Amino acid sequence: MFHARRFDLDTQAKTRVYGILNITDDSFYDGGRYFTPAAAIKRAQEMVAQGADVLELGGQSTRKGYQELTPAEEIARVVPVLEAIRPVVDVPIAVDTYKYEVAQAVLAAGADIINDVRPVQDEPRLLAAVAAADAGLVIMHTQNGDQYTDLAQDIHDYFAAAIDFAGHYGIERRQLMIDVGLGSVYGKNYEQEYTLLRELDYFNDLGVATLIAPSRKGFIGRLLDLPVEERLVPTMAIFANSAALDVNFMRAHDIAETKYTLGIMDKIKRSFSH
Repeated sequence: MFHARRFDLDTQAKTRVYGILNITDDSFYDGGRYFTPAAAIKRAQEMVAQGADVLELGGQSTRKGYQELTPAEEIARVVPVLEAIRPVVDVPIAVDTYKYEVAQAVLAAGADIINDVRPVQDEPRLLAAVAAADAGLVIMHTQNGDQYTDLAQDIHDYFAAAIDFAGHYGIERRQLMIDVGLGSVYGKNYEQEYTLLRELDYFNDLGVATLIAPSRKGFIGRLLDLPVEERLVPTMAIFANSAALDVNFMRAHDIAETKYTLGIMDKIKRSFSH
């Protein structure tokens, strides 16, 4: 069970769709599409209708070469959209931010989950804000460079330490979700990304919800020589593999297709014949 404020999502009943809604002008796939509040609200309603179990708003791109926003700029971008969406969708709303001031503002405006792409130890105030709001928290693995003693074990140790650190600030395991952090910007090279996709079940013993975020990313394009617009089918293949390894949440741009893929995988996993 994953808990975020008034929401409790059963992670055993089905694999969940964690929908991405970037309200940015520079995200690698959908940057600029939903930059206006009206477009973002329309897309949010579409995503929920298509089966999104969580909606995540992102106001700060973290792609290579991204432009850093000030907290005030990020708040001005995200909060009006959040306030408009909150009354019209009945699913948890996450916000992708690593800034304490932004986390505090969006939690006050009705966000249920904070997705922090930086080490949680870097900003204890953000943890305190999440705990005070009884919100959910996504912990993503990130590091400088791609040097590891043992790839999966090192990341497992990182998560164990982060979970323990969050616990000291009052965040329970049921409020936590972990993401291995696919992408060179988060300290993984091309081969390591595929190794992690094979070993996603290595993290299931940590006792928290798990999330994977491969949607249309560069390592897919590199393997298959595909532009971002043509990476839907291989993204679904990765989601199917991840579901087979018992990952709980799939962070996706393409909601309906992800929902169909997970529906088939969940049926296969839960079918018993005599």
